[in-house]
Amino acid sequence: MISAGTLHVISTELTIGMFALSGVAFLLCFLKKGPESREAVAHWALLGGLIATPMAIISGVNAAPGDGIDNPLLANKLLLSMASAGLAIGVLIRRFICGKVDSKHAGIGMAAVGLMLVTAGMGGEFSRGETLLF
Repeated sequence: MISAGTLHVISTELTIGMFALSGVAFLLCFLKKGPESREAVAHWALLGGLIATPMAIISGVNAAPGDGIDNPLLANKLLLSMASAGLAIGVLIRRFICGKVDSKHAGIGMAAVGLMLVTAGMGGEFSRGETLLF
């Protein structure tokens, strides 16, 4: 059987990879550069990251030492990932309703990606004591 830590690593890599791809595509939308498929890539990658996010959160709580969320860093990770998911859902709903992508829309998408990447950096700090953030 696969351990909770291994499942968390797999789901986290999937989530962060999809969010990073989405962030690059939103940056291209913000700059109005690149191929026309940048909008579709940004939103589909964001949706893929959102689908993988709950598994990453649940497996992360199960893999954490102790009795769940007893570390302030883990609580902050949970809050940041939920904030990122909320922003991402808002971006996808706006895309579905309005259909156009302007610089404000792309900026909010990049903010959602940034929050998720900060969450991943905090996870590296918690588990290995190393991060690219601070």
